[in-house]
Parts: sequence; structure tokens; C-alpha cells
Amino acid sequence: MWALVYHGPKDLRYEQIPKPVPGPGEVLVAVKAVGVCGSDVHGYLGITGRRIPPMVMGHEFSGEVAELGPDVEGVEVGTKVAVQPLVFCGKCGQCRQGHTHLCVQAKFLGVLTTNGAMAEYVVVPAKQLFPLPEGLGFAEGALVEPAAVALRAISKLGERPMPERVAIVGAGPIGLLLLQYVKLRGAKEVLMTDLEDYRLDLAKELGADIVLNPKETDVVMRAQDWTEGEGVQLAIEAVGATPTVQQAMAMAGLRGTVLWVGNSARYVEVNMQQAVTREYTILGTFIYNHKEFGQALEDIGAGRVKVRPLISRSYPLSRGPEVFAALAEGKEQVVKAVLTN
Repeated sequence: MWALVYHGPKDLRYEQIPKPVPGPGEVLVAVKAVGVCGSDVHGYLGITGRRIPPMVMGHEFSGEVAELGPDVEGVEVGTKVAVQPLVFCGKCGQCRQGHTHLCVQAKFLGVLTTNGAMAEYVVVPAKQLFPLPEGLGFAEGALVEPAAVALRAISKLGERPMPERVAIVGAGPIGLLLLQYVKLRGAKEVLMTDLEDYRLDLAKELGADIVLNPKETDVVMRAQDWTEGEGVQLAIEAVGATPTVQQAMAMAGLRGTVLWVGNSARYVEVNMQQAVTREYTILGTFIYNHKEFGQALEDIGAGRVKVRPLISRSYPLSRGPEVFAALAEGKEQVVKAVLTN
């Protein structure tokens, strides 16, 4: 079969590799659409250490069930599915409590050495499949994964009422999905920041009330003016870098919550005295559990969360090497690129 194989930094090749065979409890999925995550681009550049060559990337995907392995029941060939890419054991303490994303034996498709979906076919455990709702396309199905990340983040807030004013730092795919979820949870006004105006334009279309570019505006001062000097009670960081983490923390008010969603830099520098003296609650959130993935799919299928506006470009898988090169160099104004078979 044809696949995009990562051989090292900036070395991505469209080439033939053996077609995988499903084992007991597994199915073969014919991949129809796979999203290019920012983490894939970082992996392509060789800056994260979380893509170990040679391997096939791709964890945001949908397709059709093409073949059943032994002992698979309740699944039919031809079923259109979104696939939850984190493979969990279901037996460890975290799994038994429902925290499948923290499984001690977890493998993640398209990460480290586990081949993912930037190929014609991929083998996955049957328990990872979620049938696509009627009328939902494969491209939208590929974006269930980032939507689940956003849903998980907002669920970390528990049952507390959503503050009327929320700030989100970063208007990439996750930030734009977070925008929709905080609005669904009751936020009246949302301020978003990003360095790219085209992303801010989309944020405005999706419901952001104030959009700011830090290259043009003192966003912390603007947030203070917006809240009459009090700061926001919820600031969400959706990038994962020192400047954006510092920005989110500076916009938060006394006893505010700072939600860290971005997962890019391994280390960031923060003002600890600021966090202590303002009595911040700082929450970290990591991907999603199995149930939340299904809920995100339901939200998309019901039209509560819109993912189609995030898809800037679709390309055939064969063009993967040039697409990655362009994304890595910032040549394209792309929120989300999708590769198709």
C-alpha cells in the first residue's frame, strides 16, 4: 500500500510499504481523510522527539472498515467510522476509572513508533471505532479528534458555571474549537488572541466577540480594559509556549483559573509569584478519554460544534511531502489541512 513515511527531519516520502493485517480484535480501516496536526508538523521538523523514524504519522482520521480480524463482533465491513487513536488496555487502574487517556500501557497511533493513518490502510482495535452519523463526511470525521481535545479541556472545569467573559490565547484548530465549547457552556463574551489575522477572522465568524493580534495591540492591557481592571476569571492557553502561557496568566484576574491546553514546548517560564499572590487555579488537560471522543462526535453530528469552517485545504495523500514542507515554512494560510485517499 502507499503511505507517507517519516524518515527523519524534513524527510517525508510517499512510498509503498506492506499492507497491515488485522489480528484478533482488530479491524483494517481504509483511510479516507486524515488531518495534519500541528504536532505532526513539529514531528516532521524533528523538534519534539515524538516521531521516531521510520514511521507513519497521522492520528486525526476517518475511513471505512475494510476487513475484520478474528473474534471481531458487532462491526460490519463498509461501516464509515471515526477512529479514537489512543489504544488503551482497559485493565489498569486509570482505565478502570474511565481515564483511558492516562492508560499506563497506552499507544497512540501516529506517535513515537506506532504507525498511524497517513496511509491507504491502518489496523486498529475494533473498540476504537465510532460510526459516523448519517450525512457527516469523512473530512469532518477526521476532526473529531481535535474536537475531543477541546471538549476534554472544558470538562476539566467541572460543573461550575462558565464565566461570562473568557479569554483564549491561540486561534488554531484547538482554540477555535474551545471557542465553540465555552460558548456552548454559557460564556457571553470571548476574547481571542493570535499572531495570524486570517485565524482571527475565522474566530470572529465562529463567535469570538473580540479578536486581538499581539503584534498590533497590548492584549493584556486590552483585556484589563474589557474587564474594568479585574481580569478574566478563565484564561485558556491553546498554544503551549512561554509567551502565550505568560499572556494567558497576565490576563487572568484574582482567584482566576488558567487552563493549559497547548502541548508544544516541553518547558515554559512562568511568574510563580503571580500565580501564588493572585491565587490562581492552574489546570492541565491532556487529550481526552474514550467517552469524550464519542461525545465530541455526537456534538459535531448534531451541529453543535462546527468543524467544516476549520478545513482550509484538502490534498491527495500523494502530495503529503510538499504539503508538510509548505506548512513547516508557513507558506500557506491554513487552519487545518486534510489529506485524502
